[in-house]
Amino acid sequence: MLMKTISPVTPRLWFLLVGTLLAASLVRAAEDQLIERALFKAGKVLYVQGGRTSEATNDFAVGKNISVFTNGTFVVLNGRARPFREGDALSADGTLIGADGSIVPVADHIIMKNGKPTLVLNGESTVLTKLYHLADGTSILPDATVIAPGGLRSRLLDGELRRLDGTSLAVKDSISLQGGKVVLQKDGSPMTVQPGQSVMMSDGTKVFGNGTVLKADGTRLTLKEGEILPVEGVVPRKR
Repeated sequence: MLMKTISPVTPRLWFLLVGTLLAASLVRAAEDQLIERALFKAGKVLYVQGGRTSEATNDFAVGKNISVFTNGTFVVLNGRARPFREGDALSADGTLIGADGSIVPVADHIIMKNGKPTLVLNGESTVLTKLYHLADGTSILPDATVIAPGGLRSRLLDGELRRLDGTSLAVKDSISLQGGKVVLQKDGSPMTVQPGQSVMMSDGTKVFGNGTVLKADGTRLTLKEGEILPVEGVVPRKR
C-alpha cells in the first residue's frame, strides 16, 4: 500500500500562514468596530470610529436605526431624510448635538417644551392641540395631563421626553460658551446666563455667567469658547 508523504511546514511557511490569519483577523475586527458618531463640518460628513475621525466616502450606519449619507443627510428607520446643520454631531445612541448646544433625540417623541406638549416627528415639531395616544395606551392631553392605561393621571414635567411607544427617554441638557456668552439648554429650552447671575441645572451643576461651572461633586471648571458640556436633565418619573 502506497503512503503519501506530507511535506513538513517550514518556518517560513508557518510565519506566512500566521501572518495571513492575523491580517484577516485585524480586517474583520476593523469592519466589526462600530462607528461612534457622525459629524458635519465645513460641508463634509465625517465619522468617528475607534477614536479616529475620517471623512466619509460611502454611506454608513450609526447605531442600529440611523443611516448617514455623504450628501449631508441622515434617515432614522424608514423616515424622511433630514439635513445636518453645520457643527452637528450625531451619536450612536441617537442623540443629535448641535453647535448651538441643543441636544435632542432623533427618534420620534413627545417633549414638554415651554409648558406645552410638543410632538416631534422626523425632526419637525408640532404643539399638541388634541388628545394623543401612545402605543402603550397612554394618552397625553394638550394641557400636559398624562393618563396612564390604568386611568392614573399625572402631568408632564418641563423637558420630559416620551417615546411614542410610551417609554420615557433620558433627558440631556447642555452648558456652552458661545460668543463669550454662557448658553444653556435646560428643560428643553435655550437660555443665556448673564454676568453676575447663576443657574442650577437639574443634576445639581451650578453655572455662573462668567463661564465657571461647579459640578455637583465639587469639580470646578471654566468653559472654553465653543465648548459644549452635556449634563443630565430632568429625571423621568418612575412609572
